Amino acid sequence: MKLFIYLYYFLLLFSWSFAGVQQEIKMIGSNNSVLGTIEYIKEQRYYFSLNDFSSALLKKNFINKDVQKIVFSLGNVKIKVTGNISFIIIDDKPYQLKNNIIYKKGIFYAPIDDFLDLLNEKTGSSYVMDYSSLSIQNKFISQEVSTNPVDLYQEKKKWKFDTIIIDPGHGGKDPGAVGYRGTKEKDIVLDVSKRLARKIERNSKTKVILTREEDIFLRLQDRTKFANANEGDLFISIHTNAAEDRRASGFETFLIGPNKNEAAVRVAARENAALELEGFSGKKLTNEDLIKATIAQSAFAAKSEEFASLVQNEIKKRVQSKDRGVKQAGFYVLMGASMPNVLIELGFISNPNEEKKLNSSSYRDMLATSIYYAVLKYQKSFDD
Repeated sequence: MKLFIYLYYFLLLFSWSFAGVQQEIKMIGSNNSVLGTIEYIKEQRYYFSLNDFSSALLKKNFINKDVQKIVFSLGNVKIKVTGNISFIIIDDKPYQLKNNIIYKKGIFYAPIDDFLDLLNEKTGSSYVMDYSSLSIQNKFISQEVSTNPVDLYQEKKKWKFDTIIIDPGHGGKDPGAVGYRGTKEKDIVLDVSKRLARKIERNSKTKVILTREEDIFLRLQDRTKFANANEGDLFISIHTNAAEDRRASGFETFLIGPNKNEAAVRVAARENAALELEGFSGKKLTNEDLIKATIAQSAFAAKSEEFASLVQNEIKKRVQSKDRGVKQAGFYVLMGASMPNVLIELGFISNPNEEKKLNSSSYRDMLATSIYYAVLKYQKSFDD
């Protein structure tokens, strides 16, 4: 009996000693040579390291741990992957895996079958995972060689924080909210936006682009399209608030997301009213639409929230007004932005006291200064 107990503990210790051994898959080349090894893990299904996979094929990739992204190329096909979501980008088009990418300690683990199936479909490859021999081979690996490979240095440059898109809300035939004294939201936000742009440009090397620099009308969807086309690293949409209750006051910053309370729903509905001026006749955004939009932007969620919190803190330091906090709601203008993004409500133009403040040049400058310092602190998180 004692011998049996000793044997049991010996086998248990033996299994423990090998539990932490790295498990690997062989990457097999066209001539059956081993190109490299790929670490894998098993969590209900098999996942493999994209860091190893890309290195075994190409010996290079680019990883940005700040935003949890890895980019690599197979010939002239560019692949971007973000940690902890199911979307991957192949040649700038999003595709969804059945399961999320797992991000652990700088390593991106992809569900093997999902990833290889999608890769084969979209790149014309023929990667096959052999679980019996724990190996992956591409029958057409020679097709991956290209005379025009993706320039990873240029990809790295794209991830530097060097371009901010500032979006003054409304404009032209869309005045936005109108105050008791006739103050128009479109005029206030354009002035604050221009002040903010000047402060950033004077004191940093960051490029600043405004979606509008004069009193013109822009469709909501064109604002984020403009930001994406100019490869913005941060999208700031600036607005003033309004409410039927003229006592409502304060500043708040919004992120894209499902509507969590009635107040947020009303704010989003008012800002989205510009769609009627565009002749939009589609259905209203549902919570399901917003959940999809939130998932699509989940790669930027943490940075968006970080910047939103900085904005609230910096404004709170400088103005005598109610801090209404960071919230989320369904704003059309934020949908589709391929970068961290926020919508700032500077104050309630419907409140006579706040309207008077917003009409003050010094008060508007203070708001612009507050957002400027939020930008500086946000940028520092990239440089550290």
